[in-house]
Amino acid sequence: MEAEFRAPKRRPRVHEVYEGPLPLNQDHGRDHGPLRADLINQQVLVQDPDHVRTLYTQGFFGKGVLSKSGPAHSISDQWESRDGLMLPVVSSSRYEELRRWAGQTLSAQVLDDAAVHHTLRPQTSEPEAGLVLVRSDADESEVEIRRLPISLSEPLQLSHEEAFFLVYALGCLTVYHHQTPLSVLQLWRTCLSFRSDFVSFYAAYHFYRSRGWVPKTGSGAKYGADMMLYRKGPPFYHASYSVVVERFTGAFADPPLRPFSWRSLSALSRITANVSKELLLCYVIFPFDLSEPELRSPDCLRTLTVQEVMVSRWVSSREREQDEI
Repeated sequence: MEAEFRAPKRRPRVHEVYEGPLPLNQDHGRDHGPLRADLINQQVLVQDPDHVRTLYTQGFFGKGVLSKSGPAHSISDQWESRDGLMLPVVSSSRYEELRRWAGQTLSAQVLDDAAVHHTLRPQTSEPEAGLVLVRSDADESEVEIRRLPISLSEPLQLSHEEAFFLVYALGCLTVYHHQTPLSVLQLWRTCLSFRSDFVSFYAAYHFYRSRGWVPKTGSGAKYGADMMLYRKGPPFYHASYSVVVERFTGAFADPPLRPFSWRSLSALSRITANVSKELLLCYVIFPFDLSEPELRSPDCLRTLTVQEVMVSRWVSSREREQDEI
């Protein structure tokens, strides 16, 4: 039966500007060099502010390390001129809070100490970068210029699927590890070492990205899904679909990535409907004779097939009312 697709729900009061998706608008590359990310303790981070803006506004790749979605973290809404510099103003208690919060939040991202210190460094050579005007809580007339405990330029964190898509499919990003650029094959095998199900998840991600959706892996965890699909991007529309990724090889003895019972599937379907989304089961079909060594190369993606099944709840009273009409 053909599925009925609903129009996505538009977000109110949107202030973001929609730019052409990568790689249709690559003037950035000619002026500032190729986009760069660093692999730090299994996390792919983009730290150059200009690269962060390009990747997020031209396709909404990644999320801010300190933000729920885009890199929109702000140290302070109040700025003052001091000694010819425009500096953000914070109280002394707020400054100490930022110091504790910066270390705890970034450490929660599974970053090691070296990565934390590297991320907290100012991202530009301008004189006022990395400085803040601290006002004493006891005496507001006492102010002091101090080093900012966290960079004004919030790093962008890419999922492994997003990073590999930008490298492999679009060719607009280079991922470095210990200051050494990784080849496509090296990055593929690195991501595969982090997650045994990376092949299936990347195949699903590539499938939806190539069809114009903005998939977000990880954001669907609170809905029991593996990824969410957005039209244009999260700032403009709520997610339209919750996607559950499943691997299928034709061998029914193979254990599923996520075993479902009728009760758990019914619960997931109910949760999805309650948040005004549709539930998609995305089956990544592997050839029966595909060997494990072949999976260690992205060439295996050419042999995979993706099929979708939309799950909907049947409400008996609703069906009866429609029949009576």
